[in-house]
Amino acid sequence: MLKFIKANKGLIYIIIGNVLGAVITGGFWLLLASLQSVEEYGETSYMISMASLASSIALLGLNTTVTTYIPKGFHHIHIAANQIILFSSVVLGILVAQRDLLLGFFVVGMTFWMMSIYEFLGRKSYKQYAIANTGARATQLVLSIILYYIIGIPGIILGFTISFFLFSYKYFLSMRYFKKDFGDIKSKMKFSLHTYSFNMSNALLMYLDKILIGPIFGYIVLGYYQLGFQFLMFLGMIPISFFQYLIPEESSGNRKKKLRIVGIGISVALACLLYILSPIIVELFFPNYEKSLSVIRILSFGIIPMMVTYIINSIFLSEGNTKGVVIGAVIYQIFQITLMLVLGKWMGVSGLAFSVIISLSIQAIFLMTFKKFVPKKIAQ
Repeated sequence: MLKFIKANKGLIYIIIGNVLGAVITGGFWLLLASLQSVEEYGETSYMISMASLASSIALLGLNTTVTTYIPKGFHHIHIAANQIILFSSVVLGILVAQRDLLLGFFVVGMTFWMMSIYEFLGRKSYKQYAIANTGARATQLVLSIILYYIIGIPGIILGFTISFFLFSYKYFLSMRYFKKDFGDIKSKMKFSLHTYSFNMSNALLMYLDKILIGPIFGYIVLGYYQLGFQFLMFLGMIPISFFQYLIPEESSGNRKKKLRIVGIGISVALACLLYILSPIIVELFFPNYEKSLSVIRILSFGIIPMMVTYIINSIFLSEGNTKGVVIGAVIYQIFQITLMLVLGKWMGVSGLAFSVIISLSIQAIFLMTFKKFVPKKIAQ
């Protein structure tokens, strides 16, 4: 075990940063659930999800491109990428600001912050990544709760926005080098657009469902669903951590086959643990959210196909083989939206949870099959 930890110290930093961030963010949403009515909780989730999805759209896949190609020797690729991001984030921010002005600033701040932390990953500055991730999440919790008591839901949005800008210092440092030179990024745009589809499938997993559930099924249903979904997002920090660690490591030639097997084992153990403990958690801490219990138990197993998806896609991206990433992302998006509408109408909030599990599983099965029949490709 000590040998494993020593050989993968960077992964440990990433997991610590992501898990602490998830604990803080999850703690925030769970605390908010105890402070707000179910309907108000659903409305807050709707607004945050809208702005977060817009930020994911603004990234254009360039965050993953930076993480993948800095280890390959493209040390200044982040400068050109950040210039493009400045434009895209402002455009998306203006569009979202039509709904709420503060949400527009939220979009810009979150986009800058994402580019900052992904640059840390590309440079294998894993400790700095953990600090920037955890620091932003902790600041969000404190500021959002304080401001919520002062000005209500807008205070939550403002708290998130301030924290994003505070921990985007890596992005702001790059601005002094901005110039009209996009040579590094031009040759990588195809790669960026392909990874964009995968990033968007993840964004749709985290945000689109809530944007659709609110207007279609109502904010009360969204409130029950959101509580259960937070548990999947907490567990999901483990697959995400593996993905973020494997891309820069394998892009620079360090193969981590044993680590992938460990990741699958961890995901199975965590799924079983949450399934067993979820009734106790709901009874003790969320007695008003009994309808969320089925959602938690169903979604607990989502970490397994999620881990498979992230591991295989990290292999594809490190090799520059993005075709499977694109197809897998499209498959997930089609099934998620279709099943959410069908199963949500048929089975209610449990059907919404099943739509996530089924879509993730179909994506994982496709990627495993695709990997067997596609020759290895090395990114240049």
